[in-house]
Amino acid sequence: MKKFVPQWLRGIAVISLLFGINGNLIAQHHEETSTDTASNIKMFGKILNTGKFEFHLRSYYMHTENAPGLLDYSTWGTGAGLGYFSPRWKGLGVGFSGFFVFRHFENNLTLTDPATGLANRYEITLFDVHHPENYHDMDRLEEFFVSFQNENISAWFGRHHFESPLLNASDNRMRPNLFSGFSGTYSNRELKFTGAWFTHLISRGSLEWVSVEESLGFYNTGRNPIGSDETYTHHVDSRGIGVLGVEYSQNNVKAQSWTYLAEGIFATTFGEVTGSKPISQTGNLLYGIQGFYQTALGNGGNPDPAMAYTLPDERTHGIGLRGGVHKGHDELTLNFLYIADQGRFLFPREWGREKFFVSMQRERFEGMGGVHAIGLNYDKTFIKDKLKVSLGASHVQTPDLENPALNKYGLPNYLHFTGMVDYRFDGFFKGLDIQFLVAHKNEDRKEEIPLEYVINRVNMTNINIILDYRF
Repeated sequence: MKKFVPQWLRGIAVISLLFGINGNLIAQHHEETSTDTASNIKMFGKILNTGKFEFHLRSYYMHTENAPGLLDYSTWGTGAGLGYFSPRWKGLGVGFSGFFVFRHFENNLTLTDPATGLANRYEITLFDVHHPENYHDMDRLEEFFVSFQNENISAWFGRHHFESPLLNASDNRMRPNLFSGFSGTYSNRELKFTGAWFTHLISRGSLEWVSVEESLGFYNTGRNPIGSDETYTHHVDSRGIGVLGVEYSQNNVKAQSWTYLAEGIFATTFGEVTGSKPISQTGNLLYGIQGFYQTALGNGGNPDPAMAYTLPDERTHGIGLRGGVHKGHDELTLNFLYIADQGRFLFPREWGREKFFVSMQRERFEGMGGVHAIGLNYDKTFIKDKLKVSLGASHVQTPDLENPALNKYGLPNYLHFTGMVDYRFDGFFKGLDIQFLVAHKNEDRKEEIPLEYVINRVNMTNINIILDYRF
């Protein structure tokens, strides 16, 4: 029986073999050179030996309980990965990593719901959205970069992680998003400047590195705002994603501004200010404000509006507010979001998850305009902050279901509840993290809602058990 070996693991083995052969050659050459030269080569070998190997194990069970008459879904998968990250030599370093996933079982994952004809939404993104029937060959090369870092400057070339309020890992599935290109930062005590240009990416529910323009449309594309049956999948032209960020931090105030340029498609500017003010010896008043402005660029990715990601004249803006109290191990916040009804807020779900104050797991605001949302969040830590309990509740008022120009995915008004227990082990099991997450959404409309607007959207409960171990 042929034993399966992931391609990325074979690649790591080849690289390791090359390092081994190189080490033997260095040792032979060491005997033939002067003492000074030999000591330099020996030092190079010692530097390589001090590199860091990182092992990552992740096991994930997810179940979605839909309304009566609709399909329920469940699955369990386990994956493992290995990475090598070299020490720095004159600021330079290299790194590479890979990961493979096994799908132990699934229930209804590849079936379309008989009542609506719609496919699974949540569970499939644990694996491979392009090949839902794939059970075995699920491996991918993730990080592969050269980097430079000193006291004030860092630069990354190749495939690597990137975090910002809109473009980010969105790593609440089996694997995160990663990006290929360049990113760099300059920082001093109070300011940090970030610039990036990405041409390719790998999405959290995919095994394939693709160009930016090909990445749009992996997930459900929703409804076309002009009423056409066409979608933008494989029809968008773009050279890449540009990012410019500025972050400022002083005392208890943090401010940040980010501009995202999806060449030929859209431009989005996001800003945020957060802070805290002491109100007692152990308590602080929390406050924050967010805002964004978005406009289409060129023809929105395609001269035919039926195949463009955003309409040529589409633009919108929004504002978010936060107020709360932090005292000891407790934090309570009240959050608000408003998105104008001039157009939809659009940012590809394949590229990241928006970090609005009112955002909660298992739903997004992407694809909507004319939104009013209010939410309450409570966090408490126990056992020297190793155990964290988070509770959330929100009400989201959305546009009319039959208005695709402002409601891309047909999401009704809904009540949203989440509860999470997260325990991070210490001591012998340091590096082990166990999470239990439950999310429930219930529709909030007086009239009856067609089932295609219910399944995987509202009147549903999503349950997650996650084991994560790194060393």
